[in-house]
Amino acid sequence: KFDAEDDSVFNNQSDSKSTNEELGSEISLASNNITNQDNINIDDRESIRALQIENYKKGDALLLNIHITHHAGTTFCAAMKQIGNTPSNACNGGDDWPETVPRHRPWEYDETDRNAIELRKVYHFISWEFGKKPRSPLVDVNWESPHLVSVIVMKDPIDRRLSGDGGINRMFGKEEERTEEQWEAFAKYDGSINFMLTRLTPDRCGTEGENTTEECLETGKELLRRFTYILDVKCLDEGLEALAGELGFSLPYLNKDSGKTQVSARERIGDDELYEFILRRNQRDFELYEWSKGLSLVNCSALEEELFDDDDDNNDIINNDDDFNDSAGNDGNVL
Repeated sequence: KFDAEDDSVFNNQSDSKSTNEELGSEISLASNNITNQDNINIDDRESIRALQIENYKKGDALLLNIHITHHAGTTFCAAMKQIGNTPSNACNGGDDWPETVPRHRPWEYDETDRNAIELRKVYHFISWEFGKKPRSPLVDVNWESPHLVSVIVMKDPIDRRLSGDGGINRMFGKEEERTEEQWEAFAKYDGSINFMLTRLTPDRCGTEGENTTEECLETGKELLRRFTYILDVKCLDEGLEALAGELGFSLPYLNKDSGKTQVSARERIGDDELYEFILRRNQRDFELYEWSKGLSLVNCSALEEELFDDDDDNNDIINNDDDFNDSAGNDGNVL
């Protein structure tokens, strides 16, 4: 698995300045064949999205997942590999990365177009995983580029905390084996406070825990508004299917259990006071996640309500069958 904190996959980088100069004239010609971005109001999200989607369908835009660690990046990558070419190493990079494109990420504003166009010649999808703070602010990327379709998967911050990995298990023990003292240390661990905001915002605000400002939250919202798509991990399968419909491809296989948590975070922690403590420390991340649902491609809450209504209808049918059985005879057969 690609380690977001290990940059060995991006070794032997090309010098970005010289590479971009070499590509300059070629990119200029390619841009002339695509609808002029100058005709778009950069504040008009829907117009920007429409052009990005159109260009992806024509093969002129790259699909990019902004992957916050433990936000279903492995599932997303596996699904996209079924559609077309992706980088070999967890969709982040690898030996097959084209030499004409620098390997650093995120990109600067002025290099977004040319890098996206060059990579689209090789891949239809790539991922940027951020386990640590990005080397340069994500706000500096040209997310309005007509050559880039951006996606971020959002997740409940406490569910993310409980996703666990080898490092967390070494520090606090496996979830099912944690002692009361280990759970308390887990809750007080500073490394995961407001994990989303500290990756999305340029000044890494959010580390203040429950003292994180409203301004920090609004900065995170501003960035999310610039992405082409937001998906909610709570109904990731339906989100990926909707994304496929928007971008004009079909998914031959989906893991129907992806993103679904059967047991709530509160139940998994098993201590209401500890749960509330973690929630307070990550309140701004929780608010960002709740707010993002309004921009999500699929409204998971509405989907749950539909499923609940369907279950009620099925129960009515079953109850009616029971009534029929009672009136018809021993086994429900009409005599």
